[in-house]
Amino acid sequence: MNDQVKIIQIDIAEGTQWGDANTNKFIRQICIPSVQRYCQKHGYEYQLITESKYEKEIGKFDFLATKLKHYAFERYYYLFGEKSFNIYLDNDIYIFNEADPLPPIKGLMNVREPEGNSSKIFREVNNLPPDIPYYNSGVIMADKDNSKKLSEYMINRLLTYKRAKGKNTDNMMLNEYLIENEIEFNELGCEWNYMPFLPNSEKTTKPNFYHFIGGYGKAVIKLLQSQKKLQLDDYLIKANFSFNKK
Repeated sequence: MNDQVKIIQIDIAEGTQWGDANTNKFIRQICIPSVQRYCQKHGYEYQLITESKYEKEIGKFDFLATKLKHYAFERYYYLFGEKSFNIYLDNDIYIFNEADPLPPIKGLMNVREPEGNSSKIFREVNNLPPDIPYYNSGVIMADKDNSKKLSEYMINRLLTYKRAKGKNTDNMMLNEYLIENEIEFNELGCEWNYMPFLPNSEKTTKPNFYHFIGGYGKAVIKLLQSQKKLQLDDYLIKANFSFNKK
């Protein structure tokens, strides 16, 4: 399977939608190299996208209000290819040195995002019951057929300017795709997109992919830099970054 796997990441312009110099430095010196080492260890193909294909082909991209966030959509120009299994990882994901090889990939696979404001908005604007899960787009695993379907759907929405309801983000759009299409979908365990510092997050003692997601993740990165915690594996597993409201 290994030679049929491709992992892609995006690092365009300032590199992250949360972009500040210190966050970008951490991503480029710590997070991205950890993914590259993981791919080398397991024989997976790796691609880092550093130029916007959309901007070259279409022109100015003003699909989203925030300038840098649109680069999140670049993944869909590269997610589908000749490989049998295609994986996208946000560039603020760190992979532990002892991380497991990728799980068997079947259909489209994502990790459920902890319950929060985005999931509530998604269900409200789409008139969905409270038990409908909301998935995070920071880790996408898909077989060839499903990576093609997802990519075509997303690119069509970009080209036709069809925005997501509620909050116009790539995350919202992924979840709209899931409720609008009958596909083979399998939920991944939280160890494949671990967000332990988010309120209501699920915990595990053996994470594989650690996601420094959003403003909370940025705060954790700042803390790690201030403490010069560059040997991250044991520290991240044992640390209790809690941002829950009491």
